[in-house]
Amino acid sequence: MASGGSRGARSSGSGAMDAEEETSVFVYDRREGDYPERKIQLGGVFKFESFKARIREVFKLKDDEEFVVVTTNREEIKDTKTYDKLLEDGDTLYILNNVDQELAAPTQERIDYLPHYDTLVKSGMYEYYASEGQNPLPYAFAELIDNALAATADNVGDRNIELRIILDDRIEGGKHCICVLDNGHGMTSKDLNDWAVYRLSKFNRKDRRRSTGGAGQSTPQATVDTRTRVDPAAGDSDLGFWRPRSLNSEISYFGVGGKQAVFFIGTTTRMITKPKNSKDVHELVISQEDFEKKEKNKEKIYSGYIRNRKPGDTSHISSEEEHIRKIITEETGRESFTAVVVTNVNTVHLKFLKDYMKYWPKQLSHIYHYYLHGPQGNIAAAEGGRKPRCDSPSQHIHIQIKLIQMGRKEKIVDLRDLQDDMQTQYIQKSADSFEFKATVEGTGIVEGILRYHPFLYDRETYPPDMYAPPVVEEDEEDLVSTDRPARGKRPIFECYWNGRLIPYTFVDDFEWCSPPKKRGVIPMECYNRISGCLFTNDKFQVSTNKLTFMDLEVRLKDKNTTYSMVKQGQEQRAKIDRQFFEWLKDCHEKYDKQVKFCGFGGSITRPELASKKQQAPWAVFKSIEWDGKVFKEGQLVRTQRTVPIIYGTIQRFLLHGDYEGEVFATGGEMEIRQEPSSLYDEMKILHLSKLDRSTTKLQAKKYIEEEEAK
Repeated sequence: MASGGSRGARSSGSGAMDAEEETSVFVYDRREGDYPERKIQLGGVFKFESFKARIREVFKLKDDEEFVVVTTNREEIKDTKTYDKLLEDGDTLYILNNVDQELAAPTQERIDYLPHYDTLVKSGMYEYYASEGQNPLPYAFAELIDNALAATADNVGDRNIELRIILDDRIEGGKHCICVLDNGHGMTSKDLNDWAVYRLSKFNRKDRRRSTGGAGQSTPQATVDTRTRVDPAAGDSDLGFWRPRSLNSEISYFGVGGKQAVFFIGTTTRMITKPKNSKDVHELVISQEDFEKKEKNKEKIYSGYIRNRKPGDTSHISSEEEHIRKIITEETGRESFTAVVVTNVNTVHLKFLKDYMKYWPKQLSHIYHYYLHGPQGNIAAAEGGRKPRCDSPSQHIHIQIKLIQMGRKEKIVDLRDLQDDMQTQYIQKSADSFEFKATVEGTGIVEGILRYHPFLYDRETYPPDMYAPPVVEEDEEDLVSTDRPARGKRPIFECYWNGRLIPYTFVDDFEWCSPPKKRGVIPMECYNRISGCLFTNDKFQVSTNKLTFMDLEVRLKDKNTTYSMVKQGQEQRAKIDRQFFEWLKDCHEKYDKQVKFCGFGGSITRPELASKKQQAPWAVFKSIEWDGKVFKEGQLVRTQRTVPIIYGTIQRFLLHGDYEGEVFATGGEMEIRQEPSSLYDEMKILHLSKLDRSTTKLQAKKYIEEEEAK
């Protein structure tokens, strides 16, 4: 690790002899004059009398010359007790005539200001925070997966990443272990040393020619270039190479995220790695306990040892750490790898990991959706089944989660097999898409896509937010309409950086795709039926924990940023606002399926409703046409999703709003007389979503006859 640490105190113990040899202080003679400081070695000096004699020797003072020795805080060192108490390695001292004497000339005092180890140990606590009720633990896992993706970027075959969670409660306190293992190109011992240095980004490392691998964060070494140049005529421009959706695996940058993540998860981390073409495994342990021990013993905190050993050698691991021993025994036969093993797992994470296993893997699948499924996303799910993925630079990525609980069956989740992460839902439930490109300051490239989620007769198809807290449904009687307002107040755009979701940043909209101030030919609710994604290259800044963009929206909405529609991979020259308008209008006309209300019979007021705004006006209609079926006055119908199920005769249809003549609309209600009327003398008004459109007149009539016969 980085050299340096706190100053060591002197000790006569044998374990401190080497440090004692190097201990020294700096002394100024400020009785008079402006003499330079003198360095005085303290090796072998254990009593004040010996120390004072050494001062006389260094400064060539006569035996009868009187002086006092004080610290820069004017604390006098006058005997062995104060000598032991006040003096530390590297201190600056004065020789004065008396304690209160003014300095004859200025002095300089050396200080060390290396960060406290809490800077590292507690960084994760402050960097990973909950937002809108989300637990941040999956985002800490994502940091380690980012590093593994960077490490495997050059793999010729499969890119295998495993998140192994071992929960062992067999002993008090537990022997829990979390490991992120990849088959990337591994790290040399120098790379491993670089990984340990906090905030040593890949841009500052001395050896840029090779990658660090695993949790390391320097530039991958390209072996096969499968990238596509932005413009074949551009040469080696600032844009360089690009991949669709910027899926370049360049998502491990700063020399910060990995350390923050491991100390958010637990207090001890064991880095185990083997680079390609090497016989040796390199292993480094950093822990809060070790930092505290070094501080107590006045040792250099930011220092340690890398163990170099043969693969599979567990001789240094105690029998109690059986999970680590198993991970090490699996090394044999692997060409290269990196394992990040976190132990002393924070107990606050355990319940979440166990109880929400069906939930948090979906968050990871959402973050890496386009790495898992390619630039077009999970279109196989949208087309109703599995099919081979399209060829892309991101193929062959396998991210697997393995939950091992002692005494229980092992649970394995392959992120690519999940079919209900948010991005899959957006793709699956969309009817059409609109692609565009934004160019920011010449080199900042943002690919964008909008998707339309149509209204289908009685419901919006915009996916509900899986991260939002559950909404307690109101009483049926209090609702005028059960329609969900599509996107609601959510922003349109999720934001991806180099193909990876930045989960806490959203963009509401752009001027060219925002609803107009005045109602036009496109219903306003259509603007609420679009979802979107933005995919940036690395010309945009993200926070070191990759939770937020630093400057995305401001730069995108700069007046000099240009937008263009993209069709079949080609930018279109026409104005994007007009092209978006035509696309949205076409989506509404082609995909929205609304109910046709026929036989207008005037308007009424409904004073029984609690809300005055909802009491009027209500248009009355004799019939409706719904998905090719006609329902009209006097027709026998059956309800659905009501308790109990009701059979009745349609009296009329009601639609809130000021209408005349035939109209296409969403929502609406029906008034029915409950049947058999000989048993019930009651009228009910129900939302159209409660109408069972599959029940035939014959079925309804048979039921009523059976009820009357009882």
